[in-house]
Amino acid sequence: MRKTTEFLKRFFFLGVGAGMIITMLTPVLGGRLFNGWNSSGHTPAGKRLLNIYAEASSSPSAVFADYDWTVQSLDGQDFTMTYAKGKVVFLNFWATWCSPCVAEMASIQRLYEKFKGKGVIFFCVSNEDASKVGRFVKRKGYTFPIYTVRGSLPAAFDTQRVPATFILSRDGRIVFKHIGSAKWDDAKNIDLMKGLLK
Repeated sequence: MRKTTEFLKRFFFLGVGAGMIITMLTPVLGGRLFNGWNSSGHTPAGKRLLNIYAEASSSPSAVFADYDWTVQSLDGQDFTMTYAKGKVVFLNFWATWCSPCVAEMASIQRLYEKFKGKGVIFFCVSNEDASKVGRFVKRKGYTFPIYTVRGSLPAAFDTQRVPATFILSRDGRIVFKHIGSAKWDDAKNIDLMKGLLK
């Protein structure tokens, strides 16, 4: 009886320990293994639901942006990124199937309304079909600028995980990079944008 009790105690503590390790690793592994964003704009169905577990990370950067690439508006107009030179840029990569992307879009809309016409250029870019993106945007009622990718992305913005957001200063530096969903109209982000506009 005593041996059985000791065995059960050991088994219990081993199980608890293993459970804690799995719990701690799930956000990291989930973010790395289940957030692919391939060239077709789709991921296997089993991976989509796990995007919500992506581990968000933010970091300042002294890397300079590459403006030598083109996006296309939902009405089919090409837009060269060189237009954004000398301006503060909010650049967000997203997809309609990505739950964290959809979750943060309302806060992007509010941030856009706050800085519209004040020197901040917004680019929300998907690599999905324009008609699919257009139907999604119309249904949600978003008014911030939304584009689709034309060709390949520069290395500085080439990400396999969405949502991915970059904020560029007027001199072209990537001053902020964030992988994962965020509340973009909170006080810290508003202060950051205001500071970049000074």
